[in-house]
Amino acid sequence: MAGHFPFSLRIVLLIGFMLIVSLVDFYRKGPQATKFSEYSFLTIAGLLGAIVGLTSDSITSSISPEYFILGKGLEEGPDLRVQAGLFGVRVGFSAGIIGGAVCLYASRRKSTYLPVKCSRLLQMLWMPVTGAILCGIGLPLGLSKFDPAGFSAQLDTLLDTGKLSRFRQVWWTHLGLYLGTVIGVAIMLIRAVKEGKNLTSES
Repeated sequence: MAGHFPFSLRIVLLIGFMLIVSLVDFYRKGPQATKFSEYSFLTIAGLLGAIVGLTSDSITSSISPEYFILGKGLEEGPDLRVQAGLFGVRVGFSAGIIGGAVCLYASRRKSTYLPVKCSRLLQMLWMPVTGAILCGIGLPLGLSKFDPAGFSAQLDTLLDTGKLSRFRQVWWTHLGLYLGTVIGVAIMLIRAVKEGKNLTSES
């Protein structure tokens, strides 16, 4: 099914939908319309996620190709690194969109305080990106010898000791990326709500 509805087409449809809704919002509300700035924020968040995903999967696929072949179902071959990079783009873009949507909803829709401008939220996107990078580097450095998922028992007949070690290292890297993103988004939300509270008290 994915082959009949490629990721690139889904992105085009998503952007087209955003543009249509933004135009309708501007037609109805004029200068008070907010959809364009909100959707721009979501798109940039998705692009940042795609860049992080592309970079991390391009690097980690060279460390442990087996992680992507056995763990992600990619095909072994000379273009594995390209496959992994594109896989990272898809996952990273989706994660960025979801994280951005959570931030918008929590800080602008459900907050009891004045909403923080999207331009200010854009300035805070360094928080989840930094969190992902730091945890993506830190977790494998400190925890790669641990095997909570039991990969050694599952893959000992398929991979030698060195490949198993690199498999775990890449697994911890990806876990760190996800964990760091969640932590960064949480910090970003706390900061946005705090600033919204300050705006409310000043008005």
